[in-house]
Amino acid sequence: MSAKRLLEPSHASHVLRLVIASLFAGLVHCGADVRPVTDVTARDAAVTQDSPPSEDAEEPPLEDVFFAPLDASVSDAQAPTGAPYPVILHHGFAGFRDIGPINYYFNVANDLRARGERVYEAEVAPFDTPATRAGQLARVVDRVLAETHAAKVVLIAHSQGGLDARYMISSLAYGDRVAALVTVSTPHRGTRMADATLGFIPGATAGFINAIATAFGWTYNEARTRSDLRGALVGLSERESVSFNNLNVDDPRVTYWSWAGRSNRRTGELMCRDGRNANETFRLDDVVPPLFPFAVFLEQGDPLSNVNDGMVTVASARWGTFMGCVPADHFDEV
Repeated sequence: MSAKRLLEPSHASHVLRLVIASLFAGLVHCGADVRPVTDVTARDAAVTQDSPPSEDAEEPPLEDVFFAPLDASVSDAQAPTGAPYPVILHHGFAGFRDIGPINYYFNVANDLRARGERVYEAEVAPFDTPATRAGQLARVVDRVLAETHAAKVVLIAHSQGGLDARYMISSLAYGDRVAALVTVSTPHRGTRMADATLGFIPGATAGFINAIATAFGWTYNEARTRSDLRGALVGLSERESVSFNNLNVDDPRVTYWSWAGRSNRRTGELMCRDGRNANETFRLDDVVPPLFPFAVFLEQGDPLSNVNDGMVTVASARWGTFMGCVPADHFDEV
């Protein structure tokens, strides 16, 4: 299907289904063994997966859903320790805790722990704005710092997770608690997929869009009934990225590194050649079928300049020190 055909309004519902299908087809590839350091609050724990909470019941702030407020007894007077700092892996859009034995970062966390690293896996609302998710990520950082007595953390964030982290560092003033941020295929300059999806819902209300997210989010995330899919998509859009970047400039105390993914059998010869790591053009990646139409759409007829991973272009993923490209699509990068 040509890009022009893909953008025709008559294909609105079809493309929306494709978008949702592609995002959640990836869930079979990337689950998450996200284990909060403490249990959720008693009030939230009382809500079971089998019975939705009462509409009249007062719901706790989303920050409290994943991590209870810090208690003074969690930390003592021990002086903060320096490097090596604990590592926090932070998931992207549609991230979740776990689905059976599948976890979001596969065996990455365990592998790093076997090498002596202190590794935590964050969990935030799967469908929400970078600003909202940043508040939840901040709670994770606070908890990790309190438990490890470390002065700072290192964040490794996939996709939207990188925007959450940047918002937390800059807008929430966490630059003194983060040593480095490593982003993996984060749409720092937005993704055209989000802009297209937002335009493909003529007449649909925010409630309708959020209902889609809630239907999926209920099955795997503690956020339960609260989802803001439209807000998440706006935050991922090219339109919003200019304002976001102007408001969230890099903190000089934090080191920023970025990685990008290239797929659809593209070498990335033009966009990946200046990374800190050599671009292995002989290694090609076949994008998973659900992402194929999006990879073609993002190329916009120019696969050299718009090489991408099926969701984010290399040009958008580059931020800070560009480390290079990995031959992988958006799902396999984790």
